[in-house]
Amino acid sequence: MKPFDTRGYALVQGVRVMGARLHLHWSALALAAALLALWIRQPVQALEVVGSYFGVLLLHEMGHAAMARRLGYRATDIRLAFMHGMCELDAPDTERDDALIAWGGVLAQLAVALPLIALAQVPAVAALPGAGILVGVFGYLSVLVALFNLTPAAPLDGARAWRLVAILLGDRRKRAIARKATQDLMQRLK
Repeated sequence: MKPFDTRGYALVQGVRVMGARLHLHWSALALAAALLALWIRQPVQALEVVGSYFGVLLLHEMGHAAMARRLGYRATDIRLAFMHGMCELDAPDTERDDALIAWGGVLAQLAVALPLIALAQVPAVAALPGAGILVGVFGYLSVLVALFNLTPAAPLDGARAWRLVAILLGDRRKRAIARKATQDLMQRLK
């Protein structure tokens, strides 16, 4: 696997996310500036859009970091760029752990997006100022990003995440074989 190109990233001094250093790519900062300029007449909405943009990227990478931590690995760096992020962590010991960590980003996004979309169906919530941007970005866009990320093609998470299905089926098959062997042994001992 080719190493990740870290050129163009700036460390955000003093900021750690789940123990990992946060880095921003110039392209993400350029997009944030463009969004702020586009919404200059509506500064509150501009900040909501920019915050939501970074929030979607960061939420996904935090999901990877949280799953890694749960499995006993350490996230060292989170990098956010224009269209993607990267969570750098200790190398997983097993293919199962690698697949579970890949699922972490998608599951974090869905855990936030689906309740937001459901809440948006409540008229009183939908009428709140800023709710449209928040639900649109953290809700609907997050679901689209999560589903796209599950495409089984590198470098997307789906290339690693879907291996979990084969691993679980293999485990099930091994348990069935072990159960059958135990039953046969018990029969012979009678």
